[in-house]
Amino acid sequence: MTEVTNFLRRPQISITPKESRYQKLGLIQNPFPNKQSLIVGSSDPRENGSIYLPDIRLQEQQRFEELMIPNPDRTQARSLGLLMDYATRRGRGIGKTAFLNYQRQRIMKDYGNSLSAGTHVIFATHILPEASKQRKFWQFAQLIAETLNEQEIIAQAIWRIRAFSGIIPDNVLNEIGEEPQNTIGNDQWLGDKKINVLFELSRQVQKILEKSGIRPELAEPLASFGHSPGLFRRNFLAHQSDYRWRRDGGQIVFDDFIRLFIAAGFTRGLFLVDELEKIVPYQSTLERRMFIDSIRYFFIDGLCENTRQSFLGLFLTIHPYLQELLTPHWEAAGLNRFCALGGELAKEYTVYFKPLTQESAEPLVKCYLDRFRVPDEIKGTLIPFDKSAVEEALIRSGGVPGPMLRLLYFVIEKAINSEWSNIGASQIREVLQEQPPQEPDEVEIDQTLPPTKVDLMGEGEK
Repeated sequence: MTEVTNFLRRPQISITPKESRYQKLGLIQNPFPNKQSLIVGSSDPRENGSIYLPDIRLQEQQRFEELMIPNPDRTQARSLGLLMDYATRRGRGIGKTAFLNYQRQRIMKDYGNSLSAGTHVIFATHILPEASKQRKFWQFAQLIAETLNEQEIIAQAIWRIRAFSGIIPDNVLNEIGEEPQNTIGNDQWLGDKKINVLFELSRQVQKILEKSGIRPELAEPLASFGHSPGLFRRNFLAHQSDYRWRRDGGQIVFDDFIRLFIAAGFTRGLFLVDELEKIVPYQSTLERRMFIDSIRYFFIDGLCENTRQSFLGLFLTIHPYLQELLTPHWEAAGLNRFCALGGELAKEYTVYFKPLTQESAEPLVKCYLDRFRVPDEIKGTLIPFDKSAVEEALIRSGGVPGPMLRLLYFVIEKAINSEWSNIGASQIREVLQEQPPQEPDEVEIDQTLPPTKVDLMGEGEK
C-alpha cells in the first residue's frame, strides 16, 4: 500500500470520539459560544443566531413592529427608527445582531404578510458594516447594494417580475414551490419548461424595468443577471468603480432599486443597520456631517424615488457613545424633527435594549443547553448548573448575554477538566479568578480627525 504524503492526506472519516467527553454533564458538546459576537452565515448554531429565544425580547419585538411595520391597527410606520443599547457603552454582546437577524427572518418568511395583516409586501435586509470601510455615504450605498444582492433581495424581485411578466404559463408558475431559486430563478429549469429565457423572458423583464423608470444601463444587467446573486455580482457589481459609486451610488440604490422593488410588487423595504460603531467613530467631522445630511436627503425629503414613495425604513443600532458623537450633526441636519435622537421625544422612535434579568437569563441558558442535550429527560432544566450559578454569571457579566454565555463556555470546560458534576456560584467565581486579565477597552478614535482632502471635482478623498 502506497504511503500517503502529508500533501495528499485527508481527515479521518470521524474526527469526533464516539462518546463525547461532555456526556458526563449530559451534553454532546459544549453548548455555549466561545465568541461574544454573532457570525451571520456560520455553520455553528452557537455562533450564527439560530439558537434564539424570542420570548426574552418580546417587548422589544413588539416595539420594533410598532415603529417599522405598517399595519392598519397602528399609525404610519417610521422612515427612521433606532435600536438603543443601554447595557454596554460600546454596544457589544447585548444580542442586537441576533435580534435584527431574527426580525429579518420573520419578515422574509412571508414578505411581512402576517405582520402587516396582509396589507403590505415587505422585504428586510440586515446590513453589517466593516470597520472603517463605510466612512462615506457612497461607500455605505455600495454596501447596501452588495447586501441586497447577497441576501437575494434583488434576485427575489426579479423572480417576482418574471412571474408577473405574462411570459410564463400558469401551469409552470404553479410548480415554483418553496425554493424559487431552483425553479423560476433557474434558467435551466425554465428552459426545461420550454420558456425562452434569453430572447423572450429577459427582454420582457427589461421592458418592464425600463417602463418603471430604471435606466437602461442598469435595466439590462438586472434583467439578464439579477435572478442570480453570483451572476449579478460578477457581471455588474464587480465592474463598478469607486468613481461610479461616488457619482451614482445614491441614484442606483435610492432611485433605480426602489423602482425595481415597486415593479416587483413590494410596498415597503427595511434596512436593519447593525454595528454603526464600525462607521461613525472612524469618520472625520466633515464625513460625519455629510453622512448624516445624506441620511436626511435619501430617507426623508431629498429628490429621489425613495422619498417620493416613502418606501424605505432605516433602522439604526446605536449606544450612548455613538449618541454623543452623532447628536450635534443629527441636530444640525434637522433630523430631530423626524427621529429624535435624544430628549423626551426619543422614546417615540426608539427600541430600548436593556440588560437581561434572572427571569430572562435562565430560559436563555436552558435554550443553549437543550440544543446539545444527550438524555431528553433533563431537557428544560439548568443541569449541570443551579440557579445560583446563572445568577452569578449574569451579575459578573453586567446582564449582557454575550459575555455571560462566553463565561459559561469556560465554566463548562473547567467542569470537564475538574470533573465537576454540579456547578454553582462558587464554581463561577473560581473560573473567573483563573481567567487572564482582560485587555483594556479599545482606544477611542480621535473625534477631531482632519477633514479629508477634496479634489477639484468635489468628490473628496479617494
